[in-house]
Amino acid sequence: MPMYIFYPCLEDGTATSFEAFELKGDEAAFAQGELVLGGHASATHVMAWRDGQALPPIRRAFRRATDDLGAPSPED
Repeated sequence: MPMYIFYPCLEDGTATSFEAFELKGDEAAFAQGELVLGGHASATHVMAWRDGQALPPIRRAFRRATDDLGAPSPED
């Protein structure tokens, strides 16, 4: 199984730590990356590397602010 290294990153790209896992493949790595991101509140995304190659960044889902009726708030 390949080794994947995950770097939770701040908005400016600075990594705050890293976590390494042996996983079956890229699909499992993206799922693990979401878990890593969920465990680091200050991180905006996670960079994952496999065998010296970067995978696409794993980012937080974007949510628009809405009012009680579900309409976008005036700030949007």
